[in-house]
Amino acid sequence: MKISKILSYIVLGLGVLGAILWYVMSSSIGNLMAENGVSEARELPFELAESSVTPLYSLTLVIFIIAIIATLIAVFSTLAKNPAGLKNAAIGIVVFIVILGIGYVLADGVETPLKDGKVLSANGSKWVGTGLYAFYVLAAAAVGLMFLSGIKKLIGK
Repeated sequence: MKISKILSYIVLGLGVLGAILWYVMSSSIGNLMAENGVSEARELPFELAESSVTPLYSLTLVIFIIAIIATLIAVFSTLAKNPAGLKNAAIGIVVFIVILGIGYVLADGVETPLKDGKVLSANGSKWVGTGLYAFYVLAAAAVGLMFLSGIKKLIGK
């Protein structure tokens, strides 16, 4: 059996396990809320919520890290077998970095007060703006490429 197929099964299993853990964690919080007579999770005493959620959160974090490692192994093993794919991957990474750079230049960094009384720094605000600009550019590119693909199919028929 190929390593990519094995890793696919591992990631699928981790996804199912993650869904089960999410259900257990949310039902645990629901039970705590019912026992303490509160209507929102943020009204729970911190110690109660932390004691029931922290172990599940830690396990979910470990599963997430394993899934990322398995995905990276699958990607790099595929790239190692196909050097032409490595060139295409490098081009994609460079384009993504250029889009992030353009977004960073366009973004404004303004200190912003948050609801909890803290302040988002100017640098943090600039990175949020960078992410939004990058999202807009990538979303526009995706829509444009789908539109172009549809037109090519129409012309080709």
